[in-house]
Amino acid sequence: MQQIDSVTSGWEFVASKEAAASLIGATLELDPEETVTRSELATAADVPMKRLYLEDTVSDLVRLGVLEAVDTESEPVYTVNDDSDILAAAARFEEIATERLASD
Repeated sequence: MQQIDSVTSGWEFVASKEAAASLIGATLELDPEETVTRSELATAADVPMKRLYLEDTVSDLVRLGVLEAVDTESEPVYTVNDDSDILAAAARFEEIATERLASD
């Protein structure tokens, strides 16, 4: 398991975490007003729960400011950080890449 502290670039983070790209893509589709559990994130990203725990990608996305942890007394829940620069860049990348792929 690679720790986020040993990663030196954004691309390296996405490449080194098997679930990262899928989770970021799923996060783009989530409602920022809703809270989600790790299980719901796994389902939305079509990633096995075991993968999320092994890589701890959800915690990494919280540290990067893509997701925000919500304090509860039950299981951890998260919301989308609607002000995330990383999420805005991912959305823009998705938009441009989709347009260019569709025009080919």
